[in-house]
Amino acid sequence: MDLSAAEKPAPDNKTILHIAAVSIVVFLLALFCIQLSEQSDNLAPLWFPTAVLMVALFHHPLRYWSWQLLAAGVCIVAANFILYGISWFPLPLTLINLTESAVGAWLLRLFLQPKDPLNNLFSWLKFSICTVIIVPLISGLAAAWYLSPQNGEFVQVFTVWFMSEAIGMLALGPIGLLYRRGYFNIATKSKALFDMMWMMILSLTACYIGLIYLPFPFTFVIMALIWTSIRLPRFETFTICFLATLMIALMINFNLFTLHTDSTLSVQALSFIPLLMVLIPPHAMAMVMHAFRMEKEHIVESENRFRNAMEYSAIGMALVSPEGKWMQVNQALCRLLGYRQETLLTLTFQQITYPEDLSADLKLLDDLYHGRIPSYSMEKRYVRSDGEVVWVLLVVSVVRDHEQQPLYYISQVEDINDLKKTEIINRRLVERITLANEAGGIGIWEMDLRTKSINWDKRMYELYHIPLHTPVDDKVWRTHVHPEDINRVNREFAAALNQRQPYRLEFRLLLPSGEIVHLRNQANMVCDKNGNILRLIGTTLDMTEVRNLTEALHEEKERLHITLDSIGEAVVCTDQEMKITFMNPVAEKMTGWANTIALGQPVSHIIKLTNGVDGPEIANPIEHCLNHRPYSSLNESMVLHHRDGQYYDIQESVAPLKTLEGGIVGAVMVFQDVGESRAMMRKLSHSASHDNLTGLPNRANFENKLKAAIQVSVELEQQHALAFLDLDYFKAVNDTAGHPAGDALLKELSQLMRQHLRNSDCVARLGGDEFGLLMLNCTLPHAKAITQSLVSMINGYHFYWEDKLYRIGASAGVTQISSSNNQRSEIMAQADIACYTAKNSGRGQVVLYQPRQKQLLARQHELLSQEDVENILRDNQLTLQLAPTAPPKTPLSVCFYQVSFTVNCPQHINVSQDAFQEAALLYGLLPQVDGWVCEQLLGLQAEAINRKGLALAIPLSEIALLKEDFRQSLLALMQHTPLPPQSLYWMVDESSLLQYPFAIGNFLAKLQEMGCQLIVKEFGHNLNDFELLAEHTINYLKFNKDLIAHIHINQMDEVLVSIINGTAQRANIATLAGPADLPPILNKLTAIGVDLADGETIGRTQPLSEVLNSGYFAIK
Repeated sequence: MDLSAAEKPAPDNKTILHIAAVSIVVFLLALFCIQLSEQSDNLAPLWFPTAVLMVALFHHPLRYWSWQLLAAGVCIVAANFILYGISWFPLPLTLINLTESAVGAWLLRLFLQPKDPLNNLFSWLKFSICTVIIVPLISGLAAAWYLSPQNGEFVQVFTVWFMSEAIGMLALGPIGLLYRRGYFNIATKSKALFDMMWMMILSLTACYIGLIYLPFPFTFVIMALIWTSIRLPRFETFTICFLATLMIALMINFNLFTLHTDSTLSVQALSFIPLLMVLIPPHAMAMVMHAFRMEKEHIVESENRFRNAMEYSAIGMALVSPEGKWMQVNQALCRLLGYRQETLLTLTFQQITYPEDLSADLKLLDDLYHGRIPSYSMEKRYVRSDGEVVWVLLVVSVVRDHEQQPLYYISQVEDINDLKKTEIINRRLVERITLANEAGGIGIWEMDLRTKSINWDKRMYELYHIPLHTPVDDKVWRTHVHPEDINRVNREFAAALNQRQPYRLEFRLLLPSGEIVHLRNQANMVCDKNGNILRLIGTTLDMTEVRNLTEALHEEKERLHITLDSIGEAVVCTDQEMKITFMNPVAEKMTGWANTIALGQPVSHIIKLTNGVDGPEIANPIEHCLNHRPYSSLNESMVLHHRDGQYYDIQESVAPLKTLEGGIVGAVMVFQDVGESRAMMRKLSHSASHDNLTGLPNRANFENKLKAAIQVSVELEQQHALAFLDLDYFKAVNDTAGHPAGDALLKELSQLMRQHLRNSDCVARLGGDEFGLLMLNCTLPHAKAITQSLVSMINGYHFYWEDKLYRIGASAGVTQISSSNNQRSEIMAQADIACYTAKNSGRGQVVLYQPRQKQLLARQHELLSQEDVENILRDNQLTLQLAPTAPPKTPLSVCFYQVSFTVNCPQHINVSQDAFQEAALLYGLLPQVDGWVCEQLLGLQAEAINRKGLALAIPLSEIALLKEDFRQSLLALMQHTPLPPQSLYWMVDESSLLQYPFAIGNFLAKLQEMGCQLIVKEFGHNLNDFELLAEHTINYLKFNKDLIAHIHINQMDEVLVSIINGTAQRANIATLAGPADLPPILNKLTAIGVDLADGETIGRTQPLSEVLNSGYFAIK
């Protein structure tokens, strides 16, 4: 291996060019300096190559020194050979020069900075000592030692060598040290080169003039060069000084300037001492001026930095006078305080400081002013120009003069308003968390795994039932863990620590009292930088109540599932999207879908409902429930279709599933197979609406048809006719031939009348031997003709019974139904009056109704005239009666009293309430009768009733409710009565509410909005009326008394009442039945589940005055 190659790597092209350039300069300077010597063995009085080579080596890396020394040595020797021929004389001297350059470069590298070697006067002195004194001194001694044996002049040789090297080093060394590549480009752009050129011309000219024409010429040369050093930077000054030295050397060499010295070598060498002295003052002045300029630049730079730092600082900065006036402010401070700069400079900081913070600020400022503190910082508030208060962090320092008197303050103002707001929010958050933990019963703990110590808050001591401030460690809490849980706790705790997993653990505590508490621990781990767990910080929550509730909920859920699986009704649950979440076994059986298959399916795919077997499909009730749409569950024709084609008659109910906040999360649909009950219902409905003997529609059915006919007449302007027909001499047949004969006669006549009438006509048995005829789209003359034909046929009918012939007859009254005659009760009264007139006209007659016939009193009310009815009302000859109403199981718990009245005629004639009301109806006085009752109860007797605490059920007639005057007077009474509306129950016939749902229904709704309650009576003729009544809010439903009278012995009545009662209760309607005058009736109503009952078994009917004077109070 070539070690030399490893130690001296070959330079690259760039370095070679640099070495070559330096060598050429050395060669040229060597030629110049040798030219100054008089002969070849004389030493040159000036020697510049050593200085050039030294500064080149200073800049070169050490590894290239050998190349540069070799090239420079060759150039120096070549210069000697060119001028004086080839000889051995220059070789040792050249070696001394090379050694001198290397030593000088090494010393410069040792004492000077590489980037800026001559940065101050001290560095110039180090340069001068090393290169101008030490190195020339050593090299001079070496040269004198080498040359003295030849010429014997050691001192003269040493002096010449030393002076030539010293001048060369001083003249050219600083230029080489300061020169940087690209100087001329930079100088040209900055005009520094131009300044140097004209200063050089002036300086050299001045030096030339001084040397030629002036006494003491070097004094003037020094002054010129010092002036140059003052005007120009270092490099330019050193360059001009070098040129001046060169010029003087040339003038001496060409005898342009003569120094009067001795011709000896030593004296001749000393002649160049002025050159050395000429260079030292300008060089020193140049370094002084450089230091001054640098200091000035540093000051300017410092000022600029401070100015820029202040002006463009992100925080507010200001200079403040000792009096507090703003001297200088930056934009950040202006933005923070909301003032314009010129406005802020007119204020003092005291004026805009928040009053509560001013005293603390002034105290600290006083300490700073008197030197007790070097600076201070504080959080304070300023008042902005818009009045807003902002928080800032203020840092203040002071600038003092040479006498330590304060000149001004430097204030730094940082906006911490958002930080303060965040701090307030965080403080409140911590307060809320603390309160939440305390309110939620959450304990907070910390465990140090190194010391096994545990810190608890107050709640933790409460949870463990340990006295407060008792020292706690790892063993203490483990001793309280339930023995059955301790192994699991230890195992899971160790696993969480080993696996670095979040710590979550539930366990039981066994308290000294024997009580078991369920706790839940949760903790996060705090680790060091190596991942080792240092601490656990966690919470503990008492889960005892939650665990107990969970267990209770699980038990309740199990009981619910068992119940749902065992009941006979189908149950289907859905979520909010109407997808099935549960079906019990009955639902599986009726739909044909297994629960596992139906789960998640849309309910419309599983449950298909139609209106009748072949009717249209019905929207699933669950959809109505989830969408909050009204829906009636009283559809009596709903059919559920099985998966394989079977079908079931069902009765369904739907309820929403709600959260605690009331949000709907699903629905539950319950339905049952009501095929048998619906078939029985149809039979019962037919039985309830038809006469059992004749098969004709009964009175209730007939009244419904009449109501429908009246509605059509009003809406379509059609005319119909109503006829009442009574059989003559029927009682004689019944009494003579017996009841079987009478029943047979009624059947034959019913069949005969049905065949005789048109298909659109309706004949009904109203009771006994009374029949009703409804003839649709029939004028009054045509109706009379049809009725007359029927009466004539009955009059001529021969009835044979047990071989005996019986003759009967008939009488009938006919009235018109039209849009102008549309009051049902009035129309029936007219037909009744006309029939009565026909019977009194000789029987066998058909009479059309005439208004004058009202003067003829009909059957039940022939004892009372219109004047009698008016006198009874005027003279208060009605006595109000109260019938108690109570639950069948607790007859003494009266809920309210039903109001009726008795009539006290002056002639002591016994007139019933029904007879009196029929007479009032005949004369159109029913509104006056109802008004008298309301006036007595809500007005005259109201105070006494209120003191007694009675609740009253007051009946209202259809005719009265249709009168606007009556409605307004009743509302006026309600406004002023002392009775609370909650104690008033208004009783209305079912037919009235169905026939006039708007006129009567809306008025009753107003009374309900006031707090009253509604009782619909006489219900039971038609089960389909449930659907018609669904749009009204009904509180109580009172059965028709005909259904109750024989309920204890009539199974059909019992079944019908049970069905109506169940349907009403599912619709949240209470039921009322009566009169329960016999204990078996009351027992049967109790078994059926009727809510309320009246009658003798509940309590006797008493006059109002007697109830008010009794010592008992009502039970509400």
